[in-house]
Amino acid sequence: MIIDCKSIAQDIKNKIKNIIAEADYAPVLYIYQVGNNPASDAYIRGKLRDCEEVGIEAELIKLPENITEDELNNKILEDYNWEDVDGIIVQLPLPKHINPQNIYIPDAVDVDGFNTTSQFQPCTPLGVMKIFDAIDYDLDGKNVLVCGQSDIVGRPLVDMLIKRHCNVISVNSTGNALRYYTLHDGLVDVVVSAVGERDFISPLDLFNADVCIDVGINYDENGKQHGDCADAVYDMKDIKVTPRIGGVGLMTRAMLLYNVCVARYGAEKMEGVIG
Repeated sequence: MIIDCKSIAQDIKNKIKNIIAEADYAPVLYIYQVGNNPASDAYIRGKLRDCEEVGIEAELIKLPENITEDELNNKILEDYNWEDVDGIIVQLPLPKHINPQNIYIPDAVDVDGFNTTSQFQPCTPLGVMKIFDAIDYDLDGKNVLVCGQSDIVGRPLVDMLIKRHCNVISVNSTGNALRYYTLHDGLVDVVVSAVGERDFISPLDLFNADVCIDVGINYDENGKQHGDCADAVYDMKDIKVTPRIGGVGLMTRAMLLYNVCVARYGAEKMEGVIG
């Protein structure tokens, strides 16, 4: 069964749109783009459409490819100090000479939740948790395998799952032996894969699993987008799986809108939007 992430995300956007329509002020989001990366262009177009749909005032700040880390940080800090902005994000990927870990976004506006000290939960893990709630899947006591240990997806997701009383196993993209032991013995109820490797998850890997959340994104030689799951996974009848396109990415974008509104209105005002 394919999980309808599009409907879940749209429901969140509808609720956000209603809140903004009733408010005195619309939230403001600044999106910084360095250079002209085609992947970045596509991601930003989607975010700008989402913001326009719900009523968030989004401004795209395009910066030259050769900007330095210090210049980028100074620009962000200047705008934060002088502009009425609720959220700031720097679109990835960045040019090779800029290390994302060296980019400073003040915690109060770090709506992507990239910094460990951010006031906001990272958008992708938060979106994954919302999927479980939307499909009424009770995580309490479940065994969950998280593939991928990045700072913006895998690691924060592990923390969120533990807080929901899950038994969590975390492996990286080279953890095949551990994956085999846990999955093929039928001990895992949920698989979340955020590796970015095509065919990383096969039907055999999902033996006895109830849910598979595919966070990975990669492209073949023709530019076609794929996730971590092999095509055959989508033919399985007894498991709920997110689609490779229109899946977790839509949830990530919806959570960005949510975080921007929390920054403007406060968490209490947004209560009930994501449960």
